[in-house]
Amino acid sequence: MYLIIVAAITFAVLFGLDKLLGKIFRGKVQHKSGLSVKLPKRYAITALLLCLLGVLVLMQLFNKFDRLMLFCGIVVLLMGIGFGAYYLSFGIYYDDDSFIYSTLGKRSVTYRYADIDAQQLFVATGGSILVDLFMHDGSCVGLQSTMQGIYPFLDKACHARFRQLGINSAECEWFDASQSRWFPTKEG
Repeated sequence: MYLIIVAAITFAVLFGLDKLLGKIFRGKVQHKSGLSVKLPKRYAITALLLCLLGVLVLMQLFNKFDRLMLFCGIVVLLMGIGFGAYYLSFGIYYDDDSFIYSTLGKRSVTYRYADIDAQQLFVATGGSILVDLFMHDGSCVGLQSTMQGIYPFLDKACHARFRQLGINSAECEWFDASQSRWFPTKEG
């Protein structure tokens, strides 16, 4: 019975935080377009499970006090909160002309698609593809193929970049979306 109550409370708190943060910090046109790239849902599930486990360990301490269990419960709960904060704060929100890149601990930045200078691809263990987009201001936007909505974003970014720079995809020998080459490859 306690497990169901704790799970419901934990879920309600995370859901409420997501809605509250969305209303406070996501008021721009790109946020309201409905187009986004988000972390995989397994981050949210992991956060929820860690918070639940941490709370359950701390609840067991009401019966008997144990310093090791207190420390472990607090660490697991903090890990869950950290995963939840990272999941809720990361996102790329876009429309036809620009995108907003948001991540934990950094201020959200708005870029035009023409600001993308190059890309670099990596293959991670397990076969997922990592895509680094190098921006005109020297920053890097890191994406992975497991993210929700990544391929529609990359297709939109590629074609919008062509439009903004006034070039044709036939003129670009590097362009081949079937080979995950949307932008010029970074040199060196």
